[in-house]
Amino acid sequence: MKRLICLFLGLAVVFSLAAGCSDVSIGQTEPTTRVVGEEELNIAMGQLGADLDAAANDALRNYMAQGVTLPVGTEPIVTMPPPMPTGVQIRAEDVYPLMERVRNILNSKTYTLKARGAAPPTAGMPLGTTPVTFVSDKDKSAFEVQMDWTNMLKAITQGTPEYNMAAIQGAAMTTFFGKKVRFISKPDGDMILLLDKKQYAPIPRGEDGEGGGGDSPLSMASMFGDVFSPPKSTGNVQASKVTDGGKDYLCATIPGEEGLIMRYYFAALDSNLRRIEMEAKNPDTGAKEVMVFEIEELSDKVDPAVFSTAGFKALSLDELAQLGEGSFGLLG
Repeated sequence: MKRLICLFLGLAVVFSLAAGCSDVSIGQTEPTTRVVGEEELNIAMGQLGADLDAAANDALRNYMAQGVTLPVGTEPIVTMPPPMPTGVQIRAEDVYPLMERVRNILNSKTYTLKARGAAPPTAGMPLGTTPVTFVSDKDKSAFEVQMDWTNMLKAITQGTPEYNMAAIQGAAMTTFFGKKVRFISKPDGDMILLLDKKQYAPIPRGEDGEGGGGDSPLSMASMFGDVFSPPKSTGNVQASKVTDGGKDYLCATIPGEEGLIMRYYFAALDSNLRRIEMEAKNPDTGAKEVMVFEIEELSDKVDPAVFSTAGFKALSLDELAQLGEGSFGLLG
C-alpha cells in the first residue's frame, strides 16, 4: 500500500514540475554566495514562513472560488475488516486445485481482479479500505483506484504542522481529479483517466521507452509482486475449513521467509478466491500485523471498454500539469 500512495504522490510531483518548467531561464547565471549571521538568517526564515502562509491563504481563496468544499475536520478514518475465525484442519490436497486455478488465471495475462485493500494503522499509511481494480489483456494493462483523498492526506500528515491543511488539500484534489482514477498502459502509449471528470491525458514515457504492458510500473506485478498468486510449492501448506458470517471457506495457510504468513481464503460454494491475508511482524514493535485484500472478483474475463477513452475529453500534458499544480499547491 505504501508503494501505491508513493506512486500517486510521485505523479503529483511530476505534474508540478511540468507546470513549473516554463519559469526556468536557460540564460541564468550562477548565484553569488556570502556568509550571513544568525540574526539575519532568522529574519530571512521568518519572512519565508510569512510568504508561505500568504501563498497558502491565496491558494485557499482560489480553491474556494472554484467551488472546493472543506470537509468536517475529523480524524482520519481507519477501518479494517474483522479477523477471520480459527478453522478446523482439513487435508492440504483439498486446496491444491483452488490454488492452481488462481495461478492459471493470473499467468494467462488475461484477467480482471477487483479487490479492497486494507493496511493496519501502524503500517504508516492508515488509509482504511481502498478499492482497486487490475485488468490485464495480454499486452495491455489497466489499474484503477478509488481514493478518499482527504482521508489519505490527513493520515499521511498526521502529527505534523501540515495536518491542519490536509483537509483543504484533500478537498481540492477531489475537486480537480475526482475520486476514481484509471491508468492504462498499452504498447502504443500510457495514459491517465480521471473517471469522475470524463477526461484523459497521455503519460510521457522514459527515454528507454519502458512503460507498456506487463513491464508498466502500474501493473499488478510491479506494485504487489506475486501476492495474489499462491506459490506453486505445496510441501508446507496447511489447510482448514473456516465458517464466518454463515459462509464456509477453505483456507490455505503458507508460511514464508522472515515470519511472513500468507492465507488464501476460497469460498466453499464456488471455489472462488475471496480474501488474502499477509501476516508479518512489525519490525519496530514486534507485534503481529495483518494486511488484507478482500477479493470481489477474479476471472479470466476482460471488458474491452476498460481500455477505451470514448466519451472522454483529451487533456494536453500542460493542462494535466496545471491540475497537478493546483491540487498539490498547499503542501509542496
